Amino acid sequence: MQIRPLACIAPLAFGAIVASPPAIAIDGLKIGGAVRFNYAWKDWDPAYRSGGLLDFDTARVDVNYDRDRWLGSFQYRYYRYRGGADTHFLHHAWLGYRFDDTTQLHAGVNPIPFGIQPFASHNFFFALPYYVGLEDSYNLGVKLLHSRGPLQLQAGFYPRDGGHWRGDSRDSARYTYNIVDEGGSRNRERDTWVARATWTAQHDASARTEFGMSLLRGDIPNADTGRTGRREAWAAHLKGDYGQWGLMLQTGRYDNSLRNPAGQDSRVVVMGAYDFPYEVAARARMHVANLSYRVPRDLGPFKSLKLYMDYSVIDKVDAGFRDSHQQVWGFSFAPAEGLFVYVDYLRGRQNPYVGPNFSQGLSTGGADNRWHERFNINVGYYF
Repeated sequence: MQIRPLACIAPLAFGAIVASPPAIAIDGLKIGGAVRFNYAWKDWDPAYRSGGLLDFDTARVDVNYDRDRWLGSFQYRYYRYRGGADTHFLHHAWLGYRFDDTTQLHAGVNPIPFGIQPFASHNFFFALPYYVGLEDSYNLGVKLLHSRGPLQLQAGFYPRDGGHWRGDSRDSARYTYNIVDEGGSRNRERDTWVARATWTAQHDASARTEFGMSLLRGDIPNADTGRTGRREAWAAHLKGDYGQWGLMLQTGRYDNSLRNPAGQDSRVVVMGAYDFPYEVAARARMHVANLSYRVPRDLGPFKSLKLYMDYSVIDKVDAGFRDSHQQVWGFSFAPAEGLFVYVDYLRGRQNPYVGPNFSQGLSTGGADNRWHERFNINVGYYF
């Protein structure tokens, strides 16, 4: 996803796409990357309301390795925003060892094993758990993965988050939404334990259902008070593949118990990513319900066409906080080798990226409590 990128460099990036070589693969090593562009129409923003805007979104480099017992992955991303500001940061970097066909160990900035994997969504904007650090999240630590038949177990320890890289913010130039030291709030994530277990029932050759449970527990030290709070979360999920149909259901809760200085609101925590911090409710329930349909044959340029409806809610616990919603109707397809396209129509309420309430949408809720709309097309070239 993206935040107000800069349209004027799109022609340069397009030139890079045309000239880009295919990915390099030598003895288990594969080097590639991506360049993406984004068109957006937003009903709440006058700059986007009249015809929308086409912007540059992302440039990234990928390095993957898999040979014999060793494997690993690295990705670094660059964003340039409308107005001239830019940021770049590590997405992930980890090295793994394969003990046998059932057990692996990964160390470095790697994905935390929580909830539906790899994503609890089909669309370009993920689901709302992503924006509170609980979907497609990467932190620094070590993870053990074990599978045996229908059972898969993952457990990880993450002493630190993925770190702050290059940007204008104090602590938010990062990919994963972490608790950050921003805006007078001196909290951070430390010493996080995560465990995930799934069981897959194979109904027939084309139908299966995965049932899963995830648990998370970690520390939130406060630099001002010297005291340590607690971060806890759980999620239960179902992920079904039934021929051409797909179903994702997830429910859960997170609780951040803060040890702030006297007078500082502990019902709100500051999180940040993409070089922008914002407030998030410290305690909430999370719900996700997604349905998809994969078209069985290509329809002209619409190759690998998938239709989807995604819905997610952050149901806030504290009285007076307005809940956050996100609905997405869309489809994705691959019109040519290396190209991938998302076409999304979003409706949101108290949503930082679908409406005007960026700073408080996910916490107490902003003054505008209406539903807002966004139409989005993202085109990526992956090489």
